[in-house]
Amino acid sequence: MSGSNDAADLRALLWPVPRLVEALEELARRARLRVAAAESPQVPATLAADGEQEQGRWLEWAAHRLGLEAEGLDAVAPEIEGVLAGAAPALVRVEDPAGDGYLLLLKSRGDTAHLLGPDLRVHRQSIAGLRRALCDRLEAPYAAEIDKLLAAAAVPPGRQASVRTAMLRDRLASRQVASCWMLRLSPARGFWDQLAQEGLRQRIVPIVAVFGILYGLEVLSWTLIGQGTLHGRVDGGWLAAWTLLVVSLVPLQWLGGWLDARFALDAGRIMKSRLLAGALRSDVETLRRQGAGELLGRVLESQALESLALNGGFGVLVALVELVFAATILAAGAGGWLHVALLLAWVAITLGLGWRYLVAMRAWTLERLRMTQALVERMVGHRTRLAQEQRARRDHEEDHELGNYVRSSQEMDRAVLPIVGVMPRGWILVALAGIAPAFVAGTASSVGIAVALGGMLLAGRALTGISAGVTALGRAAIAWKQVAGFFAAGDGAAREPFLPASVRTDEDGAPRCLVDARELSFQYQEAAKPVLRDIDLSIRHGERILLEGSSGGGKSTLAALLTGLRVPASGSLLLDGLDRQTLGRNWHRLAAEAPQFHENHILSGTVAFNLLMGRNWPASEEDLEEARALCEELGLGDLLERMPAGLAQTVGETGWQLSHGERSRIFLARALLQKAELTVLDESFAALDPETLARCLRCAFERAPTLMVIAHP
Repeated sequence: MSGSNDAADLRALLWPVPRLVEALEELARRARLRVAAAESPQVPATLAADGEQEQGRWLEWAAHRLGLEAEGLDAVAPEIEGVLAGAAPALVRVEDPAGDGYLLLLKSRGDTAHLLGPDLRVHRQSIAGLRRALCDRLEAPYAAEIDKLLAAAAVPPGRQASVRTAMLRDRLASRQVASCWMLRLSPARGFWDQLAQEGLRQRIVPIVAVFGILYGLEVLSWTLIGQGTLHGRVDGGWLAAWTLLVVSLVPLQWLGGWLDARFALDAGRIMKSRLLAGALRSDVETLRRQGAGELLGRVLESQALESLALNGGFGVLVALVELVFAATILAAGAGGWLHVALLLAWVAITLGLGWRYLVAMRAWTLERLRMTQALVERMVGHRTRLAQEQRARRDHEEDHELGNYVRSSQEMDRAVLPIVGVMPRGWILVALAGIAPAFVAGTASSVGIAVALGGMLLAGRALTGISAGVTALGRAAIAWKQVAGFFAAGDGAAREPFLPASVRTDEDGAPRCLVDARELSFQYQEAAKPVLRDIDLSIRHGERILLEGSSGGGKSTLAALLTGLRVPASGSLLLDGLDRQTLGRNWHRLAAEAPQFHENHILSGTVAFNLLMGRNWPASEEDLEEARALCEELGLGDLLERMPAGLAQTVGETGWQLSHGERSRIFLARALLQKAELTVLDESFAALDPETLARCLRCAFERAPTLMVIAHP
């Protein structure tokens, strides 16, 4: 197939931009992704004329509205075949002279891609042919030059095609061929929807069935050998039948273990993504009231929840299957229903001891989390403690905390020992007492006693599994208490509107009202009096505002309200005519802040990463050039020249150390590069000398569409 034919075939499969909603919904339906029941998003009339970045932003927003997730990926020439082979279901943006369009990649099998065309039919295309069609326009300028080089180098005709391909790949190593958005179920969807999407709810039945068959065959095998032994009929046929049953248990055990492990891995992956989504959507004000150590402890508890809940849950499930078989066998044995009643009573006692263990475990976990919080705080303030805190006081506090931890650990150990040590073994004594009356009276047959002994052993194994499962589930229940907030915060699909990048004006042509606050009040939960009360504020687009006031007067609190970091206690706050509930995450696109120095951070990463945190990442060449130009304007050009890697230099705790003034200018550049409609600078110039301050202020005036500067009088 020639390159021109490839391009013609590709053009026939492109979905135009106005049909993107239909494309998203149809691709999700064909890929069996459960679309959330919501009103279909609308394609803006100007989206076809907008650039790739704006179209990608709309795609991500539209996918969120449908309860899906569109993850962007830039495909360069050497990677395009791998993307086409492994990204499905996905939308691939293709630039075409007749108009940009999107390929709908439904699935890939081997070297063939299945594409959903605008005619709603599935078309099969070779991945190699798709690569040629996508790369032909980029390779054409180099083709003649490479052919001359091949001729001059006298490359054999049989090798020219492979050498030409290798040279073209090298020339286009960093050239972007297409943009791709992989479509997945959003982690913000309901947890049960995610389990159903992965088919995990249906996979529980086969697991239970396999273990049921496994224990049924195990009971049958021992029944055969037991009856043969007791009746003196152990011959070659009986042994052969018993051997076949025992051998058949091996693949069933392997199958059950494989199904169990696969279910645990998939469920753990879904749980991790859900907890991560919840952590990213958690209320900022709630997180502010927790220390770094407490948050670290909650992260550790999330890992415990995943492993303990799944493993403990399966342990209890398997043990319950064993328990049902054991009760059935005991009922048929010498002890009869007395044995069954004793077993149920013993299980109830085990569960009661499990509750006692749960209480002790909760106290131990809270003590451990308090120690984690204290440890992180002491690590951060280590130098301060060494320089200023009395050693005797420091040692006394640590000894007191360690003493509390040891006591709670001892209580937990005393609570867990009866469960894992006494109950499984004590059952044998209780069960023997259950067959004692029949044995003493002489009414029990040898077969009945043998059946009862088999049931006792199987029940003992079930009790061992229940004991281990109860302790694991108790630990998981404690962990759930710590991470339930993250889990709940991840629920719900996004409902905010799509905001175009263009700037609007009022109907009379005057700058529009950007911020409209009426009777705005805010009060910290632990405070007796409100920090802000009945604030009325109106800011129009293009204004420059200086906000001065004494320390503690509420300036930073007002900035946090305007930029969406805090929620007002009462009153009305509109940004660009919309409230917080309507805007959702779009609030931060319209209002950005450079917080005070002690609340702002240089993260471990490159200078470019720290500057462009509010932009798409990885950064494009245009973004990097803009960041470099802004650094020059702010007087950071000499700093970049001193750094061996320039914008790619690693900074932060583990990298290049920046001075106070350099950090302040990085924070300022980071806020300006967000290109928000409103930029709030909270004491951003306090560490600058007068000359640098004037330079930075002039830069902020030129680059911020609307600016509020907070400073002391």
